[in-house]
Order: sequence, then C-alpha cells, then structure tokens
Amino acid sequence: MLTRETVTFRDDQGWSWEFDLTFMLSNYGCIWGRGCPDTRLQNTARGCCVDGVEIYQGHGDAAGAEDLAMIRGRVEQLTDEDWQNRQVALARGGPDPWGKARFKRDSVHTRLYRGACIFHNRVDHPAGAGCAFHVAALRRGEDPVDWKPRICWQVPLFFEIDDESKTTTVRACRTVDWGGHERLEWWCTEHQDAFGADRPVYVSMQVELRRVCGAAVYDELAAYCRVREGNGKRRTLTPLPMMP
Repeated sequence: MLTRETVTFRDDQGWSWEFDLTFMLSNYGCIWGRGCPDTRLQNTARGCCVDGVEIYQGHGDAAGAEDLAMIRGRVEQLTDEDWQNRQVALARGGPDPWGKARFKRDSVHTRLYRGACIFHNRVDHPAGAGCAFHVAALRRGEDPVDWKPRICWQVPLFFEIDDESKTTTVRACRTVDWGGHERLEWWCTEHQDAFGADRPVYVSMQVELRRVCGAAVYDELAAYCRVREGNGKRRTLTPLPMMP
C-alpha cells in the first residue's frame, strides 16, 4: 500500500502550511549535470529550462510583478561573461528584450533561444553551463536564490494555495503541474534516478523553504522531521517516487 504522510503547522498570521512529509523526508536531489536527460528526454544539459518560465502572469499578479522588477534589475547587472546570450537579447531591443508575452497579452515569459530559455548558457560558455542568473550569483559569491526567477529556485517544490481555507500545501511538483505529458516527457520527482541524495529534502532545500514559509514554520517542520526520522520504525513511509 502506498503511504503518503503530511504534517501541518500554522504561522502567526493564522495561515496553515501542510507539508508532504513523504517528500520532505525523501532523498530527492536535483541531478542536473549528473544524468538529467532534460524534460524532453533529449539528453542535453538544458534540464528544466527547455520551456523558459513565466515570470509575470499579468494584471493582479502582485508576486509576479515583484519578481519581474527584481529580474529586470538583475538583467542590468549581467555581463557577457555571465550570460552567453546577452548580445542576442540586446539586439532585439525593447524594454524587456529577453522576454515576451506568451499565455496572455500582458504576461512576461522568458524567450526561447536555441531550444531553451534565453538565460540558459550552453556547455561551451566560459563561465559554465546552466542559468545565467545562477552563474552570475556564484561568480559574485552570492546566493542564486536572490538572482533567479522565483519559480526557478523553488523547483521542484510546488506550493498549492487555497485562499478559502488559508492553507498552502507544500509538495513535489509533478508532470501534471507543468501541463501533463504533452508538455514534458520526463520529470525528475517521478523517477528513481533523482532519489539518491545523502540528505533529506527538508535539509537540502532549507533556504528555499525558509524563504517561502518563514523561519518559524520551517523550524517547526525541521524539528518535527528530525523526530520523525528518529521514530522511523514506528511507521514506514513509502519510498519515493511512488511508481507502480
């Protein structure tokens, strides 16, 4: 029988945070550059950058607007050494030459170039392959979380918000969350290859979890997980991924 366990904590504002404990205690770890076949199963170094990312959804998206303002500022700081496609983007002109409306007229989505997000550096780039924001942050001794689009640094965590019950469910992102198999052919949290890390998710993604749910809620989660790990024999969680 498949067993998925959750645990819930409430913050000072009365908002509930329900964590998928099965995932929090799993040994999931991103395998980008270590066997990730990319989400199109084409065995490139593109990882999950294949489709680019929607930063701003349009009118009413306050969080997206804040993220967009941050990204615009970071783009100004990127150099050719950080970003392989910088000159390609600048040649397009306009206020956001790296972005375009995709799903809605006033949304902002990163452009695709050569089959991936325009901010994706290839393996032949001197500063290294991967996200230009990530590369830039590391070159400056800073945290990539402070540079990258919010959705990019949160992956593979998925935050399901229910305003009516004031609850955020924190779980692993699945293929269906990206639009199903018509959009992705492979997704890491559903394959055993990505479950070989030496630390559980609640530890390896501590920075990301603290940023979203706050230090107080994270500290409660971490304390609970440590106790739960110590009492593992009392109830066994189904190892992830939950494949038939």
